[in-house]
Amino acid sequence: MIGARLTGLVASVDDLSQPATTTVPVGSLRPGVFQPRVHFDEATLSDLARSIRQQGILQPLLVRPEAGGHYEIVAGERRWRAAQLAGLDEVPVLIRTLNDAEARMAAAVENLQRENLNVIEEVRARLQVAAATLDVPESEAVARMFALDRHPEAAPDLVAALDAAFGSLGRETWRSFIRNRAAVLNLPPDVQAAVREGLDYRKALIIGRVKDAGERLTLLERTQSGITVQELRALVSGPRVPAHPTPDDPWTTVGRHLLDAQSRARLDHRKRSQVEKLLRQLEALLEA
Repeated sequence: MIGARLTGLVASVDDLSQPATTTVPVGSLRPGVFQPRVHFDEATLSDLARSIRQQGILQPLLVRPEAGGHYEIVAGERRWRAAQLAGLDEVPVLIRTLNDAEARMAAAVENLQRENLNVIEEVRARLQVAAATLDVPESEAVARMFALDRHPEAAPDLVAALDAAFGSLGRETWRSFIRNRAAVLNLPPDVQAAVREGLDYRKALIIGRVKDAGERLTLLERTQSGITVQELRALVSGPRVPAHPTPDDPWTTVGRHLLDAQSRARLDHRKRSQVEKLLRQLEALLEA
């Protein structure tokens, strides 16, 4: 039953490859409630608008009807926004009568077929697929998957449905998803913004554990200098580093330099020998 329903939901997205059935005014469309994207880059929208002016919209939007002759965009909001920038009055659409579960699945899968999603958007789209498969709100999907991971015998049909859904999406299983990347949606806004700009999600998850916003900013700046995941983890796991160490805090200042691989790399052989000698003296004093 669940497998058949899932096949039907994914088929809704496959309809996007079919010829457009009609055109509708851009003003009669509104953004979809299940859109995984929350950020539309102005530069790429301008590029798409320029392409639309030259070639038109090559792939129709998928919409579902609303009252009063209006339509909700299920898939294709970016094309709709670019069409408005390009000055189009109408856009080609495929009109489908979809329930919320079907619309949520179609929006998620259509976005996952794109190559320019950032990690935040991709994780949100995969979460929508999971929520639609489990027939639960997105806010409950991760907890439900953790429960199924612990006790798969409790609902083997749901486990099979998740296996099939994530298998069709590729890249990762649903178990890997909840253990590794799902947590990015719980990151503080400043760290999520950095992920959208290209920050490695593994580094983002480490920085996200830091409560102080000033410390997070310092760590985010450090990522621009090429700090590794292991170095970042050691830095966050060690003593807290204030965002702006004072001159009266040599413990913090020296500790930060010792943990910084770049600071160590700048030492020549003579200076490195001196530092190692001082460290041995310091170790003896602390153990005395």
